[in-house]
Amino acid sequence: METSGPSSPDTFDDVFDVFTRVDVPGTPLTASEIADELGRTPETVADELDELVGRGALEAKTVGTGERVWWRPPESSETVEESSEAALDQAQFRNLVEAVTDYAIFVLDREGRVQTWNEGAKQLKGYDEADILGQHFSNFYTDEDREAGVPQRNIERAVENGRVTDEGWRVRKDGTTFWASVTITAIRDDDGELQGFIKVTRDMTDRHEYEQRLRKEKERFETLVREVKDYAIFLLDADGIVQTWNDGAKQLKGYDEAEIVGQHFSAFYTDEDREAGRPEQNLSVAAEQGRVEDEGKRVRKDGTTFWANVIITALYDDEGEVRGFAKVTRDMTERHEYEQRLRAQRDELDELNQINTVIRDIDQALVTATTREEIEQAVCNRLASSTTYSAAWVGEFTEDYEDITPRTWAGVDDEYLETVRNANTDDAKETEKGVGALALRTGSVQPVQRLQRDSDGEPWRQASLAEGFESAISVPLLYDEVEYGVLTVYADHESAFDQRKIAVLSELGETISHAIAAIRRKEREQTLTALQESTRELLRTETQTEIGDIIVGTLTDDISLADAVVYAFDTAENALEPIAASSRGDAGAGRPVTVSAGADSPIWTSFERGETQFTDSVAPSGESGTHRTMLVPLGEYGVLAVGVGEQESFDGKMRNLVELVAATAEAAFKRTDRERRLQHQNDRLDSFASMLAHELRNPVTIGQIYGRQLPTDEAPEAVDYVTEAFDRIEDMIDVLLVLARGREAVDEQAPVPLADVARDAWEEVEAPDATLEVTLDRTIQADETYVRHLFQNLFENAVEHGGSDLTVTVGELPTDSAGGDSTDGSVGVSSERSEDEARQGAERTAGGFYVADDGVGIPADQRNDIFEIGYTTAAEQGGTGLGLAFVRELAEVYEWDVSVTESEAGGAQFEFRNVR
Repeated sequence: METSGPSSPDTFDDVFDVFTRVDVPGTPLTASEIADELGRTPETVADELDELVGRGALEAKTVGTGERVWWRPPESSETVEESSEAALDQAQFRNLVEAVTDYAIFVLDREGRVQTWNEGAKQLKGYDEADILGQHFSNFYTDEDREAGVPQRNIERAVENGRVTDEGWRVRKDGTTFWASVTITAIRDDDGELQGFIKVTRDMTDRHEYEQRLRKEKERFETLVREVKDYAIFLLDADGIVQTWNDGAKQLKGYDEAEIVGQHFSAFYTDEDREAGRPEQNLSVAAEQGRVEDEGKRVRKDGTTFWANVIITALYDDEGEVRGFAKVTRDMTERHEYEQRLRAQRDELDELNQINTVIRDIDQALVTATTREEIEQAVCNRLASSTTYSAAWVGEFTEDYEDITPRTWAGVDDEYLETVRNANTDDAKETEKGVGALALRTGSVQPVQRLQRDSDGEPWRQASLAEGFESAISVPLLYDEVEYGVLTVYADHESAFDQRKIAVLSELGETISHAIAAIRRKEREQTLTALQESTRELLRTETQTEIGDIIVGTLTDDISLADAVVYAFDTAENALEPIAASSRGDAGAGRPVTVSAGADSPIWTSFERGETQFTDSVAPSGESGTHRTMLVPLGEYGVLAVGVGEQESFDGKMRNLVELVAATAEAAFKRTDRERRLQHQNDRLDSFASMLAHELRNPVTIGQIYGRQLPTDEAPEAVDYVTEAFDRIEDMIDVLLVLARGREAVDEQAPVPLADVARDAWEEVEAPDATLEVTLDRTIQADETYVRHLFQNLFENAVEHGGSDLTVTVGELPTDSAGGDSTDGSVGVSSERSEDEARQGAERTAGGFYVADDGVGIPADQRNDIFEIGYTTAAEQGGTGLGLAFVRELAEVYEWDVSVTESEAGGAQFEFRNVR
């Protein structure tokens, strides 16, 4: 191939001058050192140095490291031109180049015929001196170059310019080729007449192949960059102007190459980032540190944005100055959105953990609470003191179901509570009603995610916003169809109650309701026990005053009413006289006064009409008052007046208790009245009096009936239910209902396909290595939920005791005679049926089903115990002893006979008969 032209003579002088400036002649220099001195490339300088070697001005060799060095001989002081003239002395030339093996150095005559030949030429081109002398140098060129006139053109350029350099393929004697770097220098005499040429040839095949590989790699890289679609890869100049553009950049950013090349790369940044100087900052950091990595929003041509990961790398020139930047951009929108979702989930999980901590604290407080007030106050205090919520209150309907009155609260003041009362009255407009009333009337949770919305039309919202509340939720407190009130919670941010939190607070409402119901049951049991005791005491009383004192003590101490007064009718005075009163009543509303016949008083009206009345206008003492009073006539004997505090009311159960006490008091008055009359009879009527005494016991029967309803001990099922309600999760509620309530819990029946339900229950069992085989096809009348629990408990019991890789079989029992003695070691539990029912069951010969496994089985001496509540052999693994107890209880509810025996495989087999 041809070059652009030979080097000028001045360049050789410049190179040679570097050696003349060296302090010690003969100092070796490398091409890189001279190139740095002259500001040229090492490759160009190496060619010129080799030319000077050919002229005899310099000497060169390859040192041990493989690097080539050049030096000026100490005796050499002539100029480049003088060295050229000296080269005409061929004998001197031969001596100079004879030992050179790395270069082919030889002389051509004016026509281009070879005149000399050195060892390097022989090794490089393969010709012996005798073979090549006199031959034209075009023999070293390829046929194509000869046909193109390259040899002759190089000679002509050397003559014209004094020197020519060329690179291309050259041919050895054996026909093989190599890539050569050739310098041809014209030789003239003192008169300027052309004498011939010096030709220096160097084998550059390795370098050429390396350059070719680099060129191909560069082309492949440029093609890769140009065609890559997943990354925007382009170059910027030192000022940030786009210089190149690939397909990935077009696809990602939306610009065609012609539209964006020449534009500043800040066009890809948002307005906010440009105003903050972010593009310039990124370039500055990249220039200082070599690269910068950044993530953020970037803008496409159409104005849409995406989340980008950007790497900007600085490109430097030989002097270390920034000549531009390489910029790689990747669309990370999906990853960013995924990370955002993960972050949101983590935040939500943290918040749920905080809520769960609050719920745990509340649960612990509920366990130790002994009164409803303690329960409600603990709930409000813990919610209001949490980092999640700001305030809470618990309220309930008044006895007329018109208003909601807050009972306990935390985080709010009395002024706000007044707004709550006004918003939850029956008189409030529909648009102004609070969420508390709505939750109680609908029996469902009522969240308000944004209190700000429509706040102008709802005073309670305005008051809530003034307190710093942004969202609220009201949870009805309902248990067993009994309303206990409503829990309202506030948060200081909008949308504080998503579906998970609503579910958590709804479950909290159920837990609170269960706790209040348990307290109520306990209080009711205590109250009934106290009534039973007071009834016994009444049987021993002899005067009306004693009766009054006992009744007042029962109402204030045992039932916890605020005030109580017993009025007895004095026939002589024709007036109601207070015979007993609570000390609180005396202090709170004045000392009770006599109520004369016909007086304008609700107390006399209740006595005269024989009707129970409620009033806010009079206290039990008869004075005017501000709290609620219930007036119950005691037949012909007087009136019982009781009062509650401002935050309390007479619900249905309270009314019943007061009326029960009143009935007991009336019976006692009647008894003492009769006894007083009988006392006036003489001793001769003793027998008759005994008979009357026997008859007089009839009024006492009322009290004894209620006394017989009291449990002698705490009901174990209720205690177990309450205990388990705090320890077990929601899916055990159905089980506990059956254990606690028996037949009452199973009030719905529908067709239940046993095979399908068994398979559904198996899916809930964590035993991937176990196998279920279902071989029955029977549909029964039952509640599917409880039947599924039955199967699940049996399956879990089998896996827990028999291992994870066992086989469980659900099959059908043949129809046979029910009852009879067991001869196979099985232990059974029969439903509690009458003899007639059992006999009818035997006559029906109803069949059943079984659940068997191939595990270790149940020892015969334990089969009597496994159905007992609390019995478990796996307490350390979390066993509660309720699963098989539930199985027994459900069997009894449906009047099935259940027994346990050994399966054919040696495991346990539970059999259910009389299944219909």
